[in-house]
Amino acid sequence: MVAITAPSSIEQIPLVQCPRANAGQQAGAAAIPCVDLSAPGAAAAVADACRSVGFFRATNHGVPARVAEALEARAMAFFALPTQEKLDMSGAARPMGYGSKSIGSNGDVGWLEYLLLSVSANTVKVSSLPPSLRAALEEYTAAVREVCGRVLELIAEGLGVDRSLLRAMVVGREGSDELVRVNHYPPCPLLPPVDCGVTGFGEHTDPQIISVLRSNRTAGLQIKLRDGRRVCCCLCDTQLDRSLMAFRFRPVMAMHAQVLTNGRFRSVKHRVVAPEGAQSRLSVIYFGGPTPSQRIAPLPQVMRDGEQSLYREFTWAEYKTAMYKTRLADHRLGPFELRATATNRPPTPPSADPHCNGSGTCMPPPPLQQQVAEVH
Repeated sequence: MVAITAPSSIEQIPLVQCPRANAGQQAGAAAIPCVDLSAPGAAAAVADACRSVGFFRATNHGVPARVAEALEARAMAFFALPTQEKLDMSGAARPMGYGSKSIGSNGDVGWLEYLLLSVSANTVKVSSLPPSLRAALEEYTAAVREVCGRVLELIAEGLGVDRSLLRAMVVGREGSDELVRVNHYPPCPLLPPVDCGVTGFGEHTDPQIISVLRSNRTAGLQIKLRDGRRVCCCLCDTQLDRSLMAFRFRPVMAMHAQVLTNGRFRSVKHRVVAPEGAQSRLSVIYFGGPTPSQRIAPLPQVMRDGEQSLYREFTWAEYKTAMYKTRLADHRLGPFELRATATNRPPTPPSADPHCNGSGTCMPPPPLQQQVAEVH
């Protein structure tokens, strides 16, 4: 087992209510669309998934399995190193670099260690990483960047706008803000109550235009549907037809896609619960963001006649400055929202009973009764 350390200032990690493995998880996985990116109707399927869920599994994406497997092996070797060696190689996360348990600088914590890296073109901007890990990251990033571009083209087509409009904001543009996060969740030795799990990464929405996630087969990822239910994504890679693809990517609509479509697409809330078995969870997320000077506002091409904008115009740099002052669960788009009439505002999903149930779905815990566990 890989051990991770916690700074002396971090003594507690919250527990979250979560479902245990049961048949209900398969029903939850069925709520997540699966899109074949090579199919004739891919554009309509992607747009529908972005409207209904904000998250989908992508098959036939063209990324060779060996590329993802090589990165997974190199990353696991890196995380197995002593903590000080990892810090010496990448530096402490501020916000880029190596982090352990502390997520950001505003008090968020989780049962994980991670690398957060800035990437541009095909270069990882941390020259002191092990050469094999750096090479694997660069090859993987180049391949996934192309997947990101294809998905953005399909989204634009599904919206009825020029196919290159969204892709040009992220892919191949000088100065685009592209990040790669590698999260490692070791098996958690803490013993929470039977109906709870330990927070690996707290619930949040991604801030960029699009995120593309790939993980190994260890469970933990949960997303929140628009009706308030949380579903587990742990059966996606093992229960589906293996002839489709050796593995799957999960594109996630981020906050700025929500703004660009004036709320038609929704940025999905998601979280990770730390693994309790013998296997670590490893996930790699590519974040596609625009240049700092890119102005973000609803696209005129998607607005109906007389439709009011739900968001004021802002730049990506302006948003990032505000974001770094917030915590994961904060409503980060709040300062950029405009007052809207009841007829213009997107429909609000019904509230959910804030309790776990036996069907495998998970609801928010009561906010005033949060349990905590010491970190050893």
